[in-house]
Amino acid sequence: MRRRIVSLILGVLMVAALAGCNGSKNNTTDITVTPTGSESGNGNAQGNGEGANLLHVCGGEVVLCDLSMLTMPEDTSEVSEEDIEAEYQDAIESLLVSYPNYVKDESRDGTPIVSGDTVNIDYVGKLDGVAFDGGTDTDYDLTIGSGTFIEDFENGLIGKTVGTTVDISTRFPEDYTSVDLAGKTTVFTITINYVGKQSETADDDYINRLSEGAYKTLEAYREAIKADMIAEAKEKYENEVFDSILKQMVDNSEFKSVLQEDIDYFENDMIEYYKSYAQYYGGELENVVSMFGYETYDEFLKYVHTSSERYVKEYMVLQEIAKLESLTPSEEEYVKRVNDYMASSSFGSVAEFEEYYSKEYLNYCIENDLAMEFLVDRAKQNSVQ
Repeated sequence: MRRRIVSLILGVLMVAALAGCNGSKNNTTDITVTPTGSESGNGNAQGNGEGANLLHVCGGEVVLCDLSMLTMPEDTSEVSEEDIEAEYQDAIESLLVSYPNYVKDESRDGTPIVSGDTVNIDYVGKLDGVAFDGGTDTDYDLTIGSGTFIEDFENGLIGKTVGTTVDISTRFPEDYTSVDLAGKTTVFTITINYVGKQSETADDDYINRLSEGAYKTLEAYREAIKADMIAEAKEKYENEVFDSILKQMVDNSEFKSVLQEDIDYFENDMIEYYKSYAQYYGGELENVVSMFGYETYDEFLKYVHTSSERYVKEYMVLQEIAKLESLTPSEEEYVKRVNDYMASSSFGSVAEFEEYYSKEYLNYCIENDLAMEFLVDRAKQNSVQ
């Protein structure tokens, strides 16, 4: 019959191309981890699931730089009250445009409904005397003549008195989307609460009604936006920290050898990712590179090569740290981390998760995370000395 807002937190939709991620594989899985390595040499995990081939361990040789030179980037995670208020006001403004706030018009009590009125109603729809799914709601604003509901429903309210409860017989169209209701005659019991007049401002009742009770007051909604902004700022800064420290490590370490086969692996992986992205939008990669911010296909390939070489060096650095610091996860650490990974996935159990990705790949990811955390801790220590 209609659509209802599920969440009122208005976030920023970020379509992150591979360029903005630490590792290409992370764009095609549900796991969010930094690029990792476990030991020298190349190889693939032998697992049963499709994710088992995600593991690629880079070879080559690297001599790490002096870790005492690592520094933390400037902290950008603070969110000002001014920014929070601006985001809140923008959110309220957007909501009022999409979902106008209709408040009770006292002058319309006891008057007949006319086309164009926005009426607040409770209703229960019954088929053969039994309430059917999707046919019941409360505190709903319906503009008569909008076509939001089936024609019999809206037309049946015209002339009815505000403040009364009425039964309206309706016949669903033969081509109605629900097979169970198509062509069927139903009866709706409708309580006409009031006729609304549009308000230019939001109030507690508005946000409570619109969020189905998730936010009972405007202040609660503002606090939710604040919490969301703070969490987003912290996550952004954390990514800046990872990027900065990895860049320091790559720029200052000595790479005695970098294997071309490793670079080729990531190049192929990235190109396949972009190809699938282009095909989703109905085009060939060569013809749609402008979607990703590149003027020519050659420019795109140059970016892919440069990024792949950087990924390989990042993996080499992290796997060397993991080896030198013996950062092999304990069984307890493994279980904790895997559960953390799985929390952001659609898998129903750890067993399914492990079957898909393989324990080898998951251990690889954990070692890499531990190495990254080790480097961050060193940078923090350096900053306070």
